[in-house]
Amino acid sequence: MDNNNQKNVQTATLTLSPHGENWRGAEGLEGFGFIAYANSRVEKLRDEGRYDAAIKLKKYLRKFITYLGKNEVPFKDFDALLMRNYHTWLKNQELGRNTISLYIRNLKRVYKLAVNDGLAADSNPFEGMDVSYRVKKERNGLTLDEVKRLRDLDLGGESEMTVFARDIFLFTVYARGMRSDDIFRLTRKNIKNGQLTYRQHVTGKEISIPWEPALQEIADRYRQKGTSLLFPIITAKDPREQWRQYDSLLHRINYSLKKLGEMMELGYPLNLTVARHSWESMTKSVSISDIL
Repeated sequence: MDNNNQKNVQTATLTLSPHGENWRGAEGLEGFGFIAYANSRVEKLRDEGRYDAAIKLKKYLRKFITYLGKNEVPFKDFDALLMRNYHTWLKNQELGRNTISLYIRNLKRVYKLAVNDGLAADSNPFEGMDVSYRVKKERNGLTLDEVKRLRDLDLGGESEMTVFARDIFLFTVYARGMRSDDIFRLTRKNIKNGQLTYRQHVTGKEISIPWEPALQEIADRYRQKGTSLLFPIITAKDPREQWRQYDSLLHRINYSLKKLGEMMELGYPLNLTVARHSWESMTKSVSISDIL
């Protein structure tokens, strides 16, 4: 699509606002520019209940806007030179390779959607840019002895959140690396005949593992009347408010885990990702009974 055709497409789509109004970018720019389109994708994610994805895309856009120094860029100016300069700017921010790849890859995804919607030229402003994710050779994970040290830490003078964070970390390990968004959806109905069976929220895959006494011990500490949730923390009815509660809870848990990691002098931040990696690394060298 040449520039003249692209301008015609942009003019024809001025009324494609989710609100049925003309898009009018910042600084008097008219038309459906890249940022306006990307923000419409953010709203679509929110409408679909994909709040985590929406928040992340918004974060990637804010970084790009910081680089631009303005709130909009027309599609005709969204070219290979702009992307190469942005890539160089990100490198100068001393960000890691995988972090830079995330920022670029998400812009690329939005641009492809715009091409599919007929808003952008079917060119490749990302040509020659390696935005693949590079798997880290070493992942931080606790050893069996370190898991036992964490379990046995005296937290008598610490906050309830610190104790809760440790319990969720241990539950994650004992539940074979279960993700936190699955943990906080568990109810007593998931436990039957000595098995914990649940469907992963991210993949939809059904998982079944033994319901070990160590898991029961942790769940018993948070049992409440009037609810079947094992960890009745996220109580909102509205899906968006549920996500806000979950996001806030996750930050508080990881903040508390970081403090626990400092108490243990681990040399790296302790968080729930480390819990999942701990399970993965330990199962290669120890038996299930040793961990539990």
